[in-house]
Amino acid sequence: MTAHAQHIIVIGAGIGGLAAALALQRRGFKVSVYERGAEIREFGAGVVIAPNARRALRDLGVDEALAQLSASAPLIHTCVYNTGEIIRTDRNDAIAEKQGMGVLQVHRGDLHGLLLQAVQANDPGAVHAGHTFVALEQDKSGVSVAFANGARRRGDAVIGADGNASAVRTFLFPGENPKFTGQVAFRALVPDALCPPVVRERGSAMYQGPRRYLLHYPLRGGRIMNLIGCGQALAWEEEGWAIPATNEEFLHHYSDYAPELLELIRSVPPGELFKWGLRDREPLATWTQGRVAMLGDAAHPMLPFLGQGACMALEDALVLGRAFAAARTIDEALARYEAARRTRGTNVQLWTREEGKTLQDPTRKRYTALDRGLFDYDPATVSV
Repeated sequence: MTAHAQHIIVIGAGIGGLAAALALQRRGFKVSVYERGAEIREFGAGVVIAPNARRALRDLGVDEALAQLSASAPLIHTCVYNTGEIIRTDRNDAIAEKQGMGVLQVHRGDLHGLLLQAVQANDPGAVHAGHTFVALEQDKSGVSVAFANGARRRGDAVIGADGNASAVRTFLFPGENPKFTGQVAFRALVPDALCPPVVRERGSAMYQGPRRYLLHYPLRGGRIMNLIGCGQALAWEEEGWAIPATNEEFLHHYSDYAPELLELIRSVPPGELFKWGLRDREPLATWTQGRVAMLGDAAHPMLPFLGQGACMALEDALVLGRAFAAARTIDEALARYEAARRTRGTNVQLWTREEGKTLQDPTRKRYTALDRGLFDYDPATVSV
């Protein structure tokens, strides 16, 4: 790219924003990342990182370190919700044999920390907390961004990586806000020593129930069990995804699940259980406007039902970096990025909604990310 197109502003210092910054830095661009939070951190919860996303992390130089910090459950089960009977098993070694790498069960904080460390190793002043995006103005030579703290910054391009409730997206495409999906999720981290033995032995398991599902899988080499329950609800008013919840509330919604799963819910330590209402937005006809583009959940909000939210953001991030490296202008870079990513991002967004219906109906057959061939994608080699 031409010498004057060297400074890219990223709004949002989550997994997608930091991965994009790292992909761009590794290709010679100066990147400034602005985060609205008072500190740069990731909430402590689990995330599945499949081979498609691990290929991006390998290119970014962090996959090996992440694997050392994470878990790789040998078996991934689907079970009957009220008995625990195993009705399907996917072998991680078979996935690894086909894909060249297996599925990782990852603590979000570990992945986020590795990406932040790598970005700051390249440029110690790249990431700025306490900057809430307010507005932007663009012209033929660049983009000026205004923040709530009064700061103004100018760059050659802006990437909105500020999540499902993206302020950048709302500014560019007003009038279409996130809507409550009718789904409320619970999440908790349970120390391995507190887990029922049968749950510990199963390791990674999904339980499809009427109007709800439950999922657990190990993190950090099996020292922690990540627990998620997601079900249909009539209403939801609170904002945020870290709202404190009680074990009794969680138990009430899953009272007909297998005894060992109720025991697992009871074992959640005090203060470690949270809930959030799932929100969604409709697919966009375009992810870009001038010198501004969206990435990750800002571009294609992902409900959690295929376990591909973080994976899609990591794919986006690497393809964005490659597109900038291949292009001669900002317009060309963003056009290459969107052309390579929008169809896949939109398809996975819609397939995720579809899988959500399956996970809350025990009579329906699952059609997982593995079944859909999503693991086959390689963001390091796909054409840009």
